[in-house]
Amino acid sequence: MMEKLFLRKNPISSPVPLFSRSPVNAFCRSTGALGRWGTKSCKAITTTLLLVFLQSLTAYASPIKDIVSGYYKVLPTFTKSSSTKEDISSVLQRLRLEFKPQLTKNIKLFVTYDHELLLNDFAQTPDFDLIRQQNQKNLSWWDADQVISDTNHVYERQLLFRCYLQYESEKSRVAFGKQLIDWGRLRFYSPLDLFNPPLPSNVEADERVGFDALNIELFGDNFSSINLIYGPGHTSDEDSYGLRLYKKISSYDTFFIAAKHLNEKVVGFGFDGYIKKAGFRGEFSYTRVSREHYPRAGLGLDYSFSAKTSGLIEYFYNGAAINDYAVFSTSLSDQRQRLSLKKQLLSLSLTHEITPLFKFKWACIYDIVGKSVFLNPELRYNITANTDAAIGAQFYAKNDNSEFQDSHNLYYAEVKLFF
Repeated sequence: MMEKLFLRKNPISSPVPLFSRSPVNAFCRSTGALGRWGTKSCKAITTTLLLVFLQSLTAYASPIKDIVSGYYKVLPTFTKSSSTKEDISSVLQRLRLEFKPQLTKNIKLFVTYDHELLLNDFAQTPDFDLIRQQNQKNLSWWDADQVISDTNHVYERQLLFRCYLQYESEKSRVAFGKQLIDWGRLRFYSPLDLFNPPLPSNVEADERVGFDALNIELFGDNFSSINLIYGPGHTSDEDSYGLRLYKKISSYDTFFIAAKHLNEKVVGFGFDGYIKKAGFRGEFSYTRVSREHYPRAGLGLDYSFSAKTSGLIEYFYNGAAINDYAVFSTSLSDQRQRLSLKKQLLSLSLTHEITPLFKFKWACIYDIVGKSVFLNPELRYNITANTDAAIGAQFYAKNDNSEFQDSHNLYYAEVKLFF
């Protein structure tokens, strides 16, 4: 399903573009005689030259290399439209620049800038609407992205994927800004991952929208800590608060949470440890949203069969699932809040190292109630020290009124150059 490729995106409504005064835009505007397409080409060429310049710096100046890093990625995908049933395709290109300067002994700045170009042939279909919903205006308090172009075949944007200051001492860590706050330990569906919930059937499941917050961690003796979260909302009713208490008991990490996120009030607890040589973890939560009340629970077990092969199995019970496909399939907000259409899901993964440079990964999600299956085999190869390539597919076996009822097989490839 094409809407599962990316998160949300809508055109920015601010009258003053966020990056309108950037050096690249200023230089390209000075060549306005080239026309609209000339200016776009200028931006692409300038960005490429900037990348080459940064690579040169990182090759010869180790202090700069410690501060600036990133990657360039190409990701073509092929599938069918869930609405028209026609073949559709896209090619995503992303340039990511990461800056991590150490400002003082205890203070560090983290900035991740993305420039994305999505070439596609389905911009006028409902499938593309979920891609347009990937908008920090809707998902974050600080709207730090900008749509540059949204035409029939070209969708281009730039954004601050992460941007926060971090203070760290022996007994505390404080971060302020757009960041990843990962309270969950389960790998597929997590009842406790409130602020950056993953959507495991996305091709880019690790690309999670940052949460704008003041994040305070206080570390005590005997392997214990307190985590306090405050995230502003567009209104006081949408403000978010969170408390997480952590304590290590024997070989188990245990944690308790109490939080208000947007209109959700949540309490929960979890653990992460071992049963002999197998990793064993669990998460449980109870959520109240307006007149709704529902529990969620997850249990996971992972085991390394050898130095080259490991496996994972997880069970997820989702009391928030209400089987409203019409809303769930068209709204990323609903997907992030509900997580799934069906109440019981079983997830499995297997990773095998064929050679040190060549790896196979297989993931599966089984819808116990609706009797549908998601399969994701992938081969990944490390071409050089800084270049990875992958090829994979998403296969669906489905029924009507099931978790994956209107999903279509999807095929993808990826090349990623790190610098």
